[in-house]
Amino acid sequence: MARQKQTAKKSTNNWGKVLSRTLETKRQKGKGKGILKTDVVKTKTRRWRPGTVALREIRRYQKSTENLIKRAPFQRLLRDIAKD
Repeated sequence: MARQKQTAKKSTNNWGKVLSRTLETKRQKGKGKGILKTDVVKTKTRRWRPGTVALREIRRYQKSTENLIKRAPFQRLLRDIAKD
């Protein structure tokens, strides 16, 4: 019987979930003793690679139709420019 190749599957990002689960188990282990501030580990915030967030924002603002500048300040600016 011939081997079948597996199709590539998109991995789900469990980075935050796994980290929170491990922290939760650590907290449960130390519950009987009482947790000190030194025992609690801070979760790391997600750091995106340079440019990733910028590209995401570009896509977001290109999709949207809402005004990015409020109406009143924009009107004042136009009046000021037209006055000159």
